[in-house]
Amino acid sequence: MRTKFRFDEEIELYFNHGTGYRWNHAMWGLLANADRVINDVYLFKHFEDYCRQLESGSQKDKQEVYWAASYHQKLIDYIKIIVAFETMNKALLIKSGFLVHKIDHLENKSLHRRQAKGIPITLDEFYRENFTSLDWIRCRAKLNGLTPNRSTINFTHTLNKQYQEILQLDEDLVLHLKEINMKRNRLHFYSDFTGAFEVNRHITKWKFIKEQSQTTIRKEFLKIDEVLKNHP
Repeated sequence: MRTKFRFDEEIELYFNHGTGYRWNHAMWGLLANADRVINDVYLFKHFEDYCRQLESGSQKDKQEVYWAASYHQKLIDYIKIIVAFETMNKALLIKSGFLVHKIDHLENKSLHRRQAKGIPITLDEFYRENFTSLDWIRCRAKLNGLTPNRSTINFTHTLNKQYQEILQLDEDLVLHLKEINMKRNRLHFYSDFTGAFEVNRHITKWKFIKEQSQTTIRKEFLKIDEVLKNHP
């Protein structure tokens, strides 16, 4: 009788790569979550009303949507945008055969150093220098070589040149994501979002971010959704 061993769900994505209902369903879950989060960005949901109120020269036209998008929800929107792209980027890296969990420096110093520098590590590279231990009593399997807390690579790394050769996001979108992420990383010192800007340029910028973000993530979600629907 063959004994079946189970990995933690997130680690199981590295096995039976690209095949099987469980793998595709797990990938679907990641991309569905990214799609849900990006479409929950307050500014994106109320973009037309925001633009209309922003363009008005009358202060009385600056109503709830304007104030929420400009101040109360702005930092939350930044976090949602980054969470959505971090989820999608890491899902697509796994799909492309790359490791997204951090390598334990105590287990493999060489691969750890390369990964820490922002160099993508393929699953094949990782497998060649690590091993799986089996718990016969609990029928659990453990993939060794990863950090004990299962932390993942920095989102900032997924926007660098090496990772973008794999992910191939729109170059202008990547620049905007870097800017948003920089502001998100300062959230502990966040106090306000004041400052002058040219209205038309501001609207054009955020229209681009909105459309590119929603379209890019939805496209990847629909791909895996179709695969899952057609799975036997």
